[in-house]
Amino acid sequence: MKIKLFTLGLLLVMFAACSSKDDAAQPKPSGYFRIELPNHQYNKFDTTALPFTFDYAKCAECTVDRKSDTATWVLVHYPKQNATIEMLYKTAADSNGLTQLMLADKDFVEFHYQKASGVVTHDFRELGAKADVSGLFYDISGKDVACPFHYWMTDQQHNFVRATLYFHFTPNNDSVQPVIDYIRDDAMRMVKTFEWR
Repeated sequence: MKIKLFTLGLLLVMFAACSSKDDAAQPKPSGYFRIELPNHQYNKFDTTALPFTFDYAKCAECTVDRKSDTATWVLVHYPKQNATIEMLYKTAADSNGLTQLMLADKDFVEFHYQKASGVVTHDFRELGAKADVSGLFYDISGKDVACPFHYWMTDQQHNFVRATLYFHFTPNNDSVQPVIDYIRDDAMRMVKTFEWR
């Protein structure tokens, strides 16, 4: 008798559970995979081969590649994020040469307007850079932009550096936004600690 009552009770519970309209199957919303990022810690980039120093992330690898007497690449590579901040250092003979470098940089940023949904420009003074470091920082937003941020800096005499974040895969900036924000924080540290010798 107890077994029959138990079976009947179990059937009633199962029937009640299956007949509820509120528990109908719902599709899961689309989402992106979770990205684990390390805490921000920094090393100092300091080499006698170049007339500047700055802090860069400990989780990154920093290398120097001299292309010519007037052009040197400093690559800050994030292996786990498959991204690199590519910094190009150039010298100019005079202020006219510096102006030409700045205009070429402006053309570079404007090239990204076709894919960008917005570009916000920040002067280095408002970002807390050292007094002898002038420059502009560009936040370039948009799902498919190739470089989510770009900046340049100069001593207003002979030295010029421009830096751009690139991912080594086809960008979908919606899915990698946490990585962009993380590396942007590191770039802000670079800007604030950048010093000319």
